[in-house]
Amino acid sequence: MLARLKQNFYLAMITLVGLMILLFVTPYGVYRILTGNMLVGIADLSIVLASSIAVLYAWRTNDTVRPGQFLALIFCIGLTVICTNLGVNGLFWVYPLMVFIFFLVSAKEAILLSLLLFLLLVGIDFLKPGQVFVNHYQMMSFLVTAFISSFFAFMFAYRTRVQNRELKHIASIDSLTGAGNRHTLNAQLDLAVQLKQKLNCHYGLILFDLDFFKLINDNYGHKVGDQTLVRLVPLISSLIRQSDRVFRFGGEEFIVLLRDIKPTDLLHLAEKIRKGVEQQLTLPDGKAVTLSAGLAMLAPDEDWEQWLHRADMALYQAKNNGRNQVIAA
Repeated sequence: MLARLKQNFYLAMITLVGLMILLFVTPYGVYRILTGNMLVGIADLSIVLASSIAVLYAWRTNDTVRPGQFLALIFCIGLTVICTNLGVNGLFWVYPLMVFIFFLVSAKEAILLSLLLFLLLVGIDFLKPGQVFVNHYQMMSFLVTAFISSFFAFMFAYRTRVQNRELKHIASIDSLTGAGNRHTLNAQLDLAVQLKQKLNCHYGLILFDLDFFKLINDNYGHKVGDQTLVRLVPLISSLIRQSDRVFRFGGEEFIVLLRDIKPTDLLHLAEKIRKGVEQQLTLPDGKAVTLSAGLAMLAPDEDWEQWLHRADMALYQAKNNGRNQVIAA
């Protein structure tokens, strides 16, 4: 449970908001019902119920977008009911719930909902003076302070989202080459197997490594070896389709994962990569760098370990046959 919360920022936010609503709003809802303020009490408990449903849905489906939008909308409706019935006492709830909204939905959606809520409260007060605000001075004070609070909530939420995206990106790539790392590869292979079983998507895999890479390090130095790997990834990316992904499997081994591809096209693309590397990737003295590759299509009822093993066996055969070639499993 804690691992999921650490890995999924938005799930953590929805869970935290739901927990705080449950702990702090429930007592008010019960109290108001017991004291005869049924409408506001029902609104409070409806917010609690909606929050609980949203949290459970997010945990079951791992979808945090729709629960966040649902909660934000419920908060705005609930705040309108509470403020129009409690007046000044209800306005205090606007500040924390508006902060929550900026963490639950996108910045654009949060701004639109905030403006809609403010317009509703002001409009209701103009139609029924004294319903929400005691006087115009209080209304202006509320709007100014609510705007300032929303602005800083927006800035903090926006920066948090940007940092979260940056951290996820850093955690998903190989620091040297910029290719996807092993962790990301495993997740994509899992997804490929699921889509194969559910939708019969056609996936292909090319496993390759650079020939005699140890000799490159020994003869030219590790700096040249690293530079060769760094130059390799953009070269491979330029030779494959935009939908294909390149991952560093380990050392000088790389994997290209391809979706919606036929066996003949997979072989053609692997050969295109081999020729492209041989022609364009060279060492400081002009010698060509070559690679050997094993490729395999994902078979029905096959897990990704078996799929990868078949590609690895094909790569082993390519090396035994003299290297600088591709072999299909």
